[in-house]
Amino acid sequence: MTPQAPDASRRQTTHASYAAFALDIERLCRADPGARGALRVGLRRDLDHRRVHAMHRLLTPRLPEECDDRTAQAHYTVAALIAAQPRHAFAPDQEDDEDAADEQGQEVPGRSGGQDEAAAPPDHTPSERAPYGTSFGAALGQAVMAKGASMRLSAAESRVNLLTRQSPRGIHLHLPSAVNQVRATDTAVDWGQLLADLVNWPTHAGQISRRWLQDFYRITAVADQD
Repeated sequence: MTPQAPDASRRQTTHASYAAFALDIERLCRADPGARGALRVGLRRDLDHRRVHAMHRLLTPRLPEECDDRTAQAHYTVAALIAAQPRHAFAPDQEDDEDAADEQGQEVPGRSGGQDEAAAPPDHTPSERAPYGTSFGAALGQAVMAKGASMRLSAAESRVNLLTRQSPRGIHLHLPSAVNQVRATDTAVDWGQLLADLVNWPTHAGQISRRWLQDFYRITAVADQD
């Protein structure tokens, strides 16, 4: 077995736990508007800001064990980003459809055993699953290519280049407006992968930035040729 195999396995396990956290936050926001409001105030604020105090009750039990400040900040930021989505993103009928399918043992379109389709393309065997989910760079590219999208290629390109130049503090400050632009086109964000990238940004910003840029340009290459 190559040394990379255990790393890929750990990465998939970690991504699954991050995806589970994001799903838990989405369900909390759907069920409790008050909690959603409390989480939303965390946008662009650090862990010690007084406005964030209400988040501690909601998020502390949901953080990984022995969680350091960097990991906690990433979780708080993603929770705030999820909570700040438009109200229609938490439509109850979507949850009802998922629960009904779960009871019947059926697979919900776009949701398969905790793994995103982007993380496991159909032509991959289980042992060949892609090590990453859908990056935020890919989400920006998909927002440009979305039917009737209001996001111009040049604006999205400026946005992804701005994001990839940020410090750990800067990426938390600039993400909310970028996420708003993506969600305005009804493009999905892989919250689990975004959380993983934010956790690792202080030590692997270069690698993550390269992946975001490559994903963005791969998706928008067709539009660039028009």
